[in-house]
Formats: sequence, C-alpha cells, structure tokens
Amino acid sequence: MRVIDGDTIEVNVHIWPQLLQKTKLRLIGINTPEKRGKKISDCEKKTGQKATNFTQKWLTNVKSVNVSEIKLGKYAGRVLGKLSKNKQDLGKALIKAGHAKPYDGGKRKPWC
Repeated sequence: MRVIDGDTIEVNVHIWPQLLQKTKLRLIGINTPEKRGKKISDCEKKTGQKATNFTQKWLTNVKSVNVSEIKLGKYAGRVLGKLSKNKQDLGKALIKAGHAKPYDGGKRKPWC
C-alpha cells in the first residue's frame, strides 16, 4: 500500500485467485485537506500533510485491509470505497481525529 494523501491510498486488490490489480482508492464519504495545488493555502497544505501522516501511521505494519462499498470514481483510474483493518474504518478514524470531514461529493469548503 502507498498513501497518496489523507483520503487516497494505492492498494493491490485481489480480484481473482492469484490475480492482483493495483488501483487508487479514495475513501468514500469523507474529505481530507489537500497537500498540493496552486489555489491551496499554506495552512491547508500543512493540515493535509497531517492527515496524510495519520493515514500512514494508521496503516503502519498492516499487511491486509478490507476494501468494501466499491464504486467507480469520477476520475479515471480511481475507485471510491471504504477501507478497514480489524473492523476499524479508516474514514471514521480520520474524522474522529479531526483530520477529515464528512463529504457527500458536493463543493468542498476551505479547511482554514
């Protein structure tokens, strides 16, 4: 697994016995601050890095995760879904820690 940002992870998904597919998974139902972009404030970039660090730490030493509620994302090469380990949901953990907000796909609000 590779953490791209707080709410996007590159995962290898078993789609058939002995067949893996690498894909980018964006966590459904949440939004974390952005780490990069010309229109993104320095405050949001710092907050976005904290969310990314949280996700990286949450996945440290994790060999296997469960991906569920998979849907096709609006951007090519990325799917939406939930990610959990030991029945703990990453999206809920990010919200509880203050690194994410609930998100329904509409216009996002500034973080800072």
